[in-house]
Amino acid sequence: MTTVSSEENAYQAIIEMIIMHRYPPGANVVESQIAEQLKMSRTPVRSALKRLVSDGLLESTLNKGCSVPMLSRRDLDRLFRYRHSIEPACAREAAQFYRQEFKERIEELIAEEDLYVRENPWGLHVVNEKMHNLVVEIADNPYYLHPVKQVNWRSQLYLFFFDNFYSERVMEIKKRPKGEYKSPQQHLRLFEAIMRHDTGEAEKVMHDHISSTYKFLTKRDW
Repeated sequence: MTTVSSEENAYQAIIEMIIMHRYPPGANVVESQIAEQLKMSRTPVRSALKRLVSDGLLESTLNKGCSVPMLSRRDLDRLFRYRHSIEPACAREAAQFYRQEFKERIEELIAEEDLYVRENPWGLHVVNEKMHNLVVEIADNPYYLHPVKQVNWRSQLYLFFFDNFYSERVMEIKKRPKGEYKSPQQHLRLFEAIMRHDTGEAEKVMHDHISSTYKFLTKRDW
């Protein structure tokens, strides 16, 4: 139990370091240095780094270490083309196979996201991951899980480094008006469509959700 807890603590701490720009795109993330900073043994840090590579937030390097991926407009375009090819289909299947047993979890996640918007918008990536993973679970198709997790984490990297909300504030809390957050509204519409078994609407909302993130990220000069 202790090892699992230490690994999770290391996992979350490394994500926070990336959000805080301590490790910019292309930077090596060194196991021994992380362990020293976190005052942990290397074993849970090594496990956390493997998870982050698997999730798509880090990449393996030739020296068997890992690094923050380089980010570019070409990579962004390819990433979102791929997201458009798999996530709307996953949402469609979720609407097709939705079961009433998921209703309580959906409501809890919607409430959790609203709480993050009001209290800690800097941590919205936490509930965003849960929501996209839940769509996969409802779709009852495990082949979506790994690619959906990877593309969402890679998308989060672009937000961490190119959304002014993260890049300008770093550690200083800066709240936006609630209406500026589009994802909660889109997630609500998505889950409402899924619960209605409206396959066409679920697919469209997911497509529009991905497109709005892409448009937001491509406003900057690449």
